[in-house]
Amino acid sequence: MSSLPDVQTYYAELIRELDRGTAPRTYGARAADDGTDWLFEAVWHEREWVVVRQLGVREDGEITRYWWQRVADDAGMLTDTALDREAWGLRELSREDFYAAWDESELWATPQY
Repeated sequence: MSSLPDVQTYYAELIRELDRGTAPRTYGARAADDGTDWLFEAVWHEREWVVVRQLGVREDGEITRYWWQRVADDAGMLTDTALDREAWGLRELSREDFYAAWDESELWATPQY
């Protein structure tokens, strides 16, 4: 048995703590080259924006949601790159708009067992 920590578990716990915390937040959205709309919620942590929730909506309507309870799956993962508005070409998104999309997507997302 290894004494090394499980990196994925550690990362999920960090994201959960940041998500539940009170640090400043920012929201943004962008359209990827493949037509997927990506929405992000990030928390300020150690001098960078750490993405804690990420929602992808493909042109065919398929929805992907990543957060501390689902850091990765066969299709992708919660980005582990610091959010950079300018480099990512993000458009402004309000908290209300982000959570309207996040909450609505919960109704249509594929159940995880």
